This record gives sequence, C-alpha cells and structure tokens, in this order.
Amino acid sequence: MALSITVSGCATGQKFRGPITIASNSEIIVVSASARQKPDGILVGGDVHRSNGYAGAIPGHLHVIGWDGAGNAVATADVPWGEFMSRRFRLAYFKAFLPTNNVAAISKISIEPVNP
Repeated sequence: MALSITVSGCATGQKFRGPITIASNSEIIVVSASARQKPDGILVGGDVHRSNGYAGAIPGHLHVIGWDGAGNAVATADVPWGEFMSRRFRLAYFKAFLPTNNVAAISKISIEPVNP
C-alpha cells in the first residue's frame, strides 16, 4: 500500500516541498515522514510501526529514493528503522540522508520497507 503525505519539518534547513510517498508491507507500516533540504542533500526522517505491535528488533531496512521530474532515481539510501519501543508505543524512528549536488533536482521522495 502506498500513501502520499504532506511533509512537516525538522529543526533546520528548508522544508522539502515535494510529495513523500510512503509504502507499507505486512510487517512494517511507515507512519510518518518529513524532509529538510541541506546544502548537500535532503535529510528524511520519520516513524515506522510494526503491524503486530511487538517490541524488539526486526530485520530489514527502509529504501529511500529521491526522484527527479522525469522519474529517474537521483539519490538513494538504505537505512535501518531501529528497535521498536515498548508495546505501548510500537514505534521505531528512522533518519536517512539523500546526498546530491543538486537538491532542486529532487522533486519527490519515496520510502518503502524491505524485509529479508
């Protein structure tokens, strides 16, 4: 399932104005994401939720892609989602950096979980 969200901001850098498309699978749900432009790339962060609600570690990572207006991947990052907190919160946090010499070339970002 893919979902396009409006971004909210981090503490520093100009807010990324393009869409962020998040996808989920049967084990991992990307709950929220935001992005900020930096001089040498885009910093993306957010929360993921484990569908079964358990705490602890689960193998896998998030595949984060920065796309240009023509649909070409211009920056990618594979990042872990960290350890899921207590069952009460069921969230893990992620941070990814999409390095690029031309931040303006990235018009949209996609995030999807990858489990082994």
